[in-house]
Amino acid sequence: MPYIELDKGYKIHYIEKGKGKNLVFIHGFLGSSWLFEAQVELFSSNYRTIAIDHLGHGKSDKPESELYELAELAQYLEETLSKLIGDEKVILVGHSMGGMISLIYATNPNLAKRLEGLILMSTAPKLNNPGLVQYIKDLKSGEMSLKDRETIETIFIGLCFQRKARKEQTELIKEFVDLTLQNEEYVGLRTMESILNNFNVENKLKDISVPTLILTGDKDIFILPDDSKSMAQKIPNSTLVILTPKIGHMIQYEATDGYNKAIESFIREL
Repeated sequence: MPYIELDKGYKIHYIEKGKGKNLVFIHGFLGSSWLFEAQVELFSSNYRTIAIDHLGHGKSDKPESELYELAELAQYLEETLSKLIGDEKVILVGHSMGGMISLIYATNPNLAKRLEGLILMSTAPKLNNPGLVQYIKDLKSGEMSLKDRETIETIFIGLCFQRKARKEQTELIKEFVDLTLQNEEYVGLRTMESILNNFNVENKLKDISVPTLILTGDKDIFILPDDSKSMAQKIPNSTLVILTPKIGHMIQYEATDGYNKAIESFIREL
């Protein structure tokens, strides 16, 4: 099982396959590289495809001493990439919270120099969803728990997947719930706190200089499609693809063919 050891001694888990351009997938809140196993397999025929577990997530170390600020997760990601591929450039694909970390990359000159291209999935430059803000407040107050199966099966799955996917992909949903419940609550609460209070790159979107693909589902209730539309107007050299019909937050599962084709087309045009 491949790991990178950071200077602090933390171990970061990743999966990797293929050769060519570096295509790096990073997951969102309570996720892991598991969410991109199918993409690693598919795109590895043409590219060196990598999916990384952020610190605190998946099979990576989960130190309780860390704050799990998004800016810190971006720095740990950069250290992981440096140890894995040196100073080679990457096409960075970030989903949801991973998209926010990708936006930190693209708007930080020291990190942006690594980027050859940027793919933003179901994400936003700041948190704008009032329902999600309330969800965070309920978690912080203890009214809900990230370790409670019923909470994950109802509220979290309801935010992530549209009804059609929930009905048709039952085995996927079950595994998704099981893996989500393996997370440490302190990691989830601290990353949520960072998203809510300390993340906002709206005023920096105009400074993104690399070609950017923005992907969203037309019925995403977790991070609303309007956020993607707004980003497309503000990021130079960006392309917006809205996946339909009735596609939710987990676009790689709910609109797999359209999602994969959009990424392949974007990479070939770089």
